[in-house]
Amino acid sequence: MANGTIAFDTLTTSDSVKTGTEKSIDTSYIFNGVAKSWVGILNKSAVSNGDSLNVSSLTDPGTGRIQITYSNNMNNATYSVTLGEGGNYAYQGEVTSTSQAEHGSVNNGGSYTDSTDGSLTIHGDLA
Repeated sequence: MANGTIAFDTLTTSDSVKTGTEKSIDTSYIFNGVAKSWVGILNKSAVSNGDSLNVSSLTDPGTGRIQITYSNNMNNATYSVTLGEGGNYAYQGEVTSTSQAEHGSVNNGGSYTDSTDGSLTIHGDLA
C-alpha cells in the first residue's frame, strides 16, 4: 500500500443495531448514485447559503439568478441539475460549465425575479 490507496467493493458498518443489507453499501452507489453537490439557498436576494456540499461559492449575476461554483469540478458539462423553489415562482436550472450551474426564478410573465429560497442538487461524475 505504498500509494495510500485502499480498494474495496462493499463498505460494512460495525453498528450492531442494523442487520442484513442495512449493514453494507456497494461502492458503485457512492460513485454513481449519490449527489455530488447540493445547496440550500436561504435568501436569494441576499445570496445566503443555508447548507451545502461541494459548493465553494454562491454569486448573484442578476435579479432572480444564483450562480453556484463547485469546490470539486464535474467530469463534463452533461450532468443533471435538479431544482427546488421556496417561493411562488417557476424555476429553471442551467449547467454553465464543469465548475458552475445556475438556479433561476421567474415570475408568471417569464421575467427573472428574486424569491425567498431555493435548492439545487447535482448528479453526475466528478472530475
